[in-house]
Amino acid sequence: MSMKNTTINGVKREEWMPCPKVHVDYPGLAYLYSLDEFILVKKTDKLHDLIGLRSKDTSYTIINNQGQKVFLAVQKGKNKFEIRIYNVYGNELIIVNKPYSWCLNKALIWAPPGNFVGSVQETKSCLKTYIVKNHLGEKVLKLIKARGFTKDEAYNVFSQNEVVGLVTTRWRNAVYFPIEMDIPIKCILLGACFLICWKNQRFL
Repeated sequence: MSMKNTTINGVKREEWMPCPKVHVDYPGLAYLYSLDEFILVKKTDKLHDLIGLRSKDTSYTIINNQGQKVFLAVQKGKNKFEIRIYNVYGNELIIVNKPYSWCLNKALIWAPPGNFVGSVQETKSCLKTYIVKNHLGEKVLKLIKARGFTKDEAYNVFSQNEVVGLVTTRWRNAVYFPIEMDIPIKCILLGACFLICWKNQRFL
């Protein structure tokens, strides 16, 4: 997806999304309150240099559907799955980490660092499925491969038996969800999108 200085709905690309003035448990996560979509772009921002990129790190920009920057992300090292997500001030807000073995397709999510919010893990079902669990280990969502897509290009997000969102890597790397969804679950879905993209080598 191009990030040239054009506009979407009158909003200039490259602008930072203003932080909503709402009360949340962790003020740095207030950006997520009014969002119903994340778009992941492999792109370096000038702020990445201030965060401190190493030669083997990979940088990403997370934008909303208006083309505004919401967060910056860094994959620490080329061959391991550890994503650290920052706001416009360079504060670390979310950590997405693949634990234990390289063959375990699972991610743990902290938002902010030190506050575990949940996990996402691929199952061994014949259907391509990921299970989203909250911080208590309770199953809250399922991601099931959408029909009509090849490989692992799209997953419907199910709450109970209802489709409430989508994770896709077909046209762009993005995740969609209800705007009223709890902020910790939005953080987990963002982690799920990174995990699926990483597994499918969409960022390589």
